[in-house]
Amino acid sequence: MSETPANNTTEAAEREPVYSTVGIRDLVAAEVTADTAEGTTYGDVFPVVGAIEWDMTDQSGDPDEQYYDDVEGDVLYKDPKMQVDLELADIPPAVQAVLLNQLIDDNGVLVKKAGGKPKYFAFGFKSEKSNGEDRYIWYYKGRCALPSQKHATKRGEDITRQTQKLRVTFVKRTSDGMWQTMVDENTTEFASAKATF
Repeated sequence: MSETPANNTTEAAEREPVYSTVGIRDLVAAEVTADTAEGTTYGDVFPVVGAIEWDMTDQSGDPDEQYYDDVEGDVLYKDPKMQVDLELADIPPAVQAVLLNQLIDDNGVLVKKAGGKPKYFAFGFKSEKSNGEDRYIWYYKGRCALPSQKHATKRGEDITRQTQKLRVTFVKRTSDGMWQTMVDENTTEFASAKATF
């Protein structure tokens, strides 16, 4: 005789209305200043203005599956590795200098040199839901790659906006294995943590 385990939590969740996310705003970042087995620390949070699109794909690869007795008996999952293509209206030189670990010279000019090693950053943002409430999202540890750049000539009356993209690869934290958190604004338990999340 087969039995189905009780799943009251799932049944309750299915009765709750769901709402699509319809935006991205208030994008911020903070440098990962330390990440060891003892813990993770971050620098000050700063705004990254102009977010247009956050496009994430899983680059972790396929799990290692083991079959025995003619069935799948065990699965080992690789560490998470998430690639984000972040489209922005612009990435000012000062922001590029921070995210890509490059230099601003005495004349205020961004100077990119070979050998620069980007540091790790956390990124967080809000995504509005169709019911007007927000979803809060943090990615805890990511390194940025040089942004793609495209410049196009003006074509008479036509306007072609040139946006910029930043590729960010997120991995797990050394301290606890976490790589992302998210919560909906209307979650009862989240009320006391909302101001500092």
